[in-house]
Amino acid sequence: MIEREQIEEIKRQTDIVDVISQFVQLKKVGKNYRALCPFHTEKAPSFYVSPDKGIYYCFGCKKGGNAISFLMEYEHLDFPDALRRLAKAAGIEIDTSKGLKHKELYEVNELACQYYSMVLTKEIGRRGMNYLNERKANLEKLKDFRLGYAPSSGQLVTYMKQQNVSADRLNQVGLTSSGREVFHDRIIFPLINLSGRVIGFGGRGIDDYIQPKYLNSPETPIFRKGDNLYGLFQAKETMRLKNESILVEGYFDLLSLYQHGIKNICAPLGTALTEKQAVLISRYGHKVHLLFDGDMSGIKAALRAIGLLINAQVDVHVASLPRDTDPDDYIKKHGADSLNTLIGESPDFFHFYKNAVKIQTVEDEITLIKDLMQIINTIQDPIRYDRYLKHIETVFNLSPETIRKTAAKKEAPVGLSESPKPIKATDEEQMMAMIINNREYAEKIKDILTEKDFNSEKVRKLFNHIIKNKDVGIDSLSGVVDADLEHTMMELVLKKDERLSEEDFLKAVKKFKNKIENKRLTFLIAEANKKHDDDEVTRLQKEHKELRNNEGVTK
Repeated sequence: MIEREQIEEIKRQTDIVDVISQFVQLKKVGKNYRALCPFHTEKAPSFYVSPDKGIYYCFGCKKGGNAISFLMEYEHLDFPDALRRLAKAAGIEIDTSKGLKHKELYEVNELACQYYSMVLTKEIGRRGMNYLNERKANLEKLKDFRLGYAPSSGQLVTYMKQQNVSADRLNQVGLTSSGREVFHDRIIFPLINLSGRVIGFGGRGIDDYIQPKYLNSPETPIFRKGDNLYGLFQAKETMRLKNESILVEGYFDLLSLYQHGIKNICAPLGTALTEKQAVLISRYGHKVHLLFDGDMSGIKAALRAIGLLINAQVDVHVASLPRDTDPDDYIKKHGADSLNTLIGESPDFFHFYKNAVKIQTVEDEITLIKDLMQIINTIQDPIRYDRYLKHIETVFNLSPETIRKTAAKKEAPVGLSESPKPIKATDEEQMMAMIINNREYAEKIKDILTEKDFNSEKVRKLFNHIIKNKDVGIDSLSGVVDADLEHTMMELVLKKDERLSEEDFLKAVKKFKNKIENKRLTFLIAEANKKHDDDEVTRLQKEHKELRNNEGVTK
């Protein structure tokens, strides 16, 4: 494992504002920075970054952490890869080969990927190579995709035995099921995550009788279909440079465009676009062109994706292909220049939808308007929402009153984050936040407070951790306390960022201690009265009076 001291050094050398501002537009607010949260849709910004504490936190969705966890969440990196990126930027050399979660599963997939790629180049893979040649796939231009072939005879299991890979491990990554290989007689598309690791496979049967035509790995600890996009690893840098992306439906559509030089492109994994995939696309550009098949199923797929992409804060355009034509067919027939022109001239979703639906009667037009309103009503961004409402007024010659009445029926979006609500925190949690915000004085409280002064077991654990680890920060509580207390502490240290003088800090600690002692003595006096122990009552009352006198001195 990487040494903790080295991890802390990397965090110290990292400016979290510099890291996050590469992906999110931050605005300075006092000593912190604020933005719309990149992890969920919201109207009012509730995502805060504190350069002093080296943390980010969203008061809406409760995601928070340090620069490492931000890269893990935003870029879908694992811990070693996120740490390696920050270390490289800081000029620190580290070894991250150890400590990778599910390392064995990644290694099995990598071996399988190498096997399938090797088979494609051998006599046993001739059928696969012939199929790719028929599809005019240029393997040299597509080498980053590591295409392969699963022969009808199998033999993956035999190869893996030679590599000392157990049958249980093959089953765990979804390469076998009940001892049988999952992929037979299929072109293999390795599915690669944003760290460049193989997380699963897609397979296309090379004969029509092979069903289903497309088959993906089952979900595993390292692979979820709805969280990943095919080709994103290879395309992400081009997407960032162009500030726009192209979304196609299938593997071969993507490969065909890529080898023709159109590289800011990705595809869902054989299923309808998901919310997570839409958010993932939005991180690499502010415009998305949908390039789906020119049949009714392609149009319907585009319509389903529009709402998700708009809510991910991107400008959605839809390129219309000729009927019964897919992107692969089009670029082979008309070339890359023609397709680039088609994409460049693609209308926004509003005009696409208007043109895609045939209007023959007034009722058809009413249905169209209502459908468009339904899509627009999902828009969280108030500026986009207002612009599209005005667009409907103009295009359909409707009065502002009519359109606003319809819009007023919009239901409040679920999970919408408004301004942060007041924090509900106990006195003990408030005290811990004050200690964390004034870490330089933590040594001074050892003679005042002990763990027995805290009723909450969770807070006691946190108190002990902070006292024993003088350099611990709010960004290092994961795994020390549960998620609820970690979130509460992050909210408190950001909203109640009190930097006190040593004198004021100690006064506040003593006041907290006196409050605890007051409660203790009040309880003991009540118990002594119940037992009619007059001597004990007198002693405790005297102690209580001295405590109150001391309180007056410390105020």
